[in-house]
Amino acid sequence: MNFTEEKIQLLKLANEQMNINESDQRKTIIFIYCPPKVGSTTLVTSFRLSNINSYIFHIHDETMLNVICGVRDVTINEIIQYNKYLGRNVYVIDVYRSPIEHKISQFFENISNFHFNNTNENVNQYDVGRVIYRFNKLFPHLTSKDYYREVYNIPTFETFDHDKGYMIQETNGIVYIKLRLVDSEKWSTTMKNIFGTDIFIIKDYETDKKEIRDVYRKFKNEYRLPAQYFEMIETDTKLSYYFSECERNKYLDEWRNKLSCPFVIPYTKEEYIFYNTLSSENQIYNAIQRNHYLDLGCVCLACSFKREKVLEKIKQGETEIEPINHVVATQEYALEINKKKKKLVEMISKKVEERRREKKTPKQIIGGKFMSNIHGL
Repeated sequence: MNFTEEKIQLLKLANEQMNINESDQRKTIIFIYCPPKVGSTTLVTSFRLSNINSYIFHIHDETMLNVICGVRDVTINEIIQYNKYLGRNVYVIDVYRSPIEHKISQFFENISNFHFNNTNENVNQYDVGRVIYRFNKLFPHLTSKDYYREVYNIPTFETFDHDKGYMIQETNGIVYIKLRLVDSEKWSTTMKNIFGTDIFIIKDYETDKKEIRDVYRKFKNEYRLPAQYFEMIETDTKLSYYFSECERNKYLDEWRNKLSCPFVIPYTKEEYIFYNTLSSENQIYNAIQRNHYLDLGCVCLACSFKREKVLEKIKQGETEIEPINHVVATQEYALEINKKKKKLVEMISKKVEERRREKKTPKQIIGGKFMSNIHGL
């Protein structure tokens, strides 16, 4: 790592702003560093709820890093390299999502505040044809980078391992992992193979569970891909890389059966730039979501206690999981502690009464064991 002293000081400050403390006992850091809307929130929540002893940091780009953490003048790649320099075990995860579904999810992520400058409640009542029209105008411009091959600045494999459904490589001591959302049902096994511990995959932040789910479901049922856009997907290099020939053909056949003939005139490059500028100025709230996880990752006693209870429900097959909220968890933990104290006091009182009847003194009755329990509360 060839960083100047000035850069090292900036990186040290960045770690502090990201709450990556040098005194933190968690030696492993997992950076889920990938485009939005590829299942990354599901990974974050799954790692946290599974009690993996690691620091989990979720990031999409330097803009997000600046807005959420106030970090400037360093890149995410530099932060990753710096933490390896500090002696930590560093993992970096990227996820690929099939192109059309990714575009749809990107569009719906900011459909209300950005694309229509309205509330979720109102947009949910829109005629779906209006939504389809806007999406088609934007379709060619809704793209995302391949972080593994374009952003990480590392040597990459010539071919993807379609049989395993993921790739893993170590470069400069940092472990890079590339997943595919289409394999999410196998992520639990994949994570067990990589990290050597059980990771329970909990789906989180899904569009069809948000406030705009009604219009989203209508869109998915009624949308037909314009034929001109199908030609774009056929030549998509990322699809050819991450899907085997069989998988790619199957994917294309599914969309070939959902084509529409009318020609669409999308926004030009200049029109799209103007659209983005105007939409950014008009949006009613910041598009960057800070706390949209089921588990925010707090490691206090109360949240850790709540996490264990939630994990037990997951192991029993429950899928409807309540968020771990620090305030609520603290209240529940206090009630639980009070219950235990009350139970212990009742047990001691019962023993005192039993021994009194046997004509023994309170000092003989309580003994060191009970006193230790009291002091340990």
